[in-house]
Amino acid sequence: TGTCSRKKMLSSFTHPPLVPNLYEFLSSLVVHTDGWIYYQSSFYFISSEMKSWAESRRYCTERGADLISINNREEQDFVKSISGNNAVWIGLTDSELEGRWKWVDGSTLTPGFWSPGEPNSYTGNEDCALSYISYGYDYSCDSVCKWICEMSILHIVLH
Repeated sequence: TGTCSRKKMLSSFTHPPLVPNLYEFLSSLVVHTDGWIYYQSSFYFISSEMKSWAESRRYCTERGADLISINNREEQDFVKSISGNNAVWIGLTDSELEGRWKWVDGSTLTPGFWSPGEPNSYTGNEDCALSYISYGYDYSCDSVCKWICEMSILHIVLH
């Protein structure tokens, strides 16, 4: 196991029809509450501690969230803005089938997500993904890194 380092990295939600104005208003805001940040129909939590990918995911799911699934360039830029220069675990893995990367929420991987040359399974066992400075990198799932949880506003409304 290792820790997150820059060393290796450097070598269709729609708004509810009854409240479109509220949705548009909330979507335009970035709101902080109890460590969670609201942005475009979801709440996000960025950790200050470091855990493996599985431990990070467990932390999120125990709170009704999951590791973030990055569905577009705007969300990818948002991740960069809240993570700063930290590499963070995201909800993308090819642990079920090598080379078939899947988001934990089942959404499709966006073209242009990976850093050039990635994924490369550099150490031979890199089945989880990190986001670092706007790009994705495959990394060993046992390494310890910070992470970002994502919770859809629908989860809060429906529960």
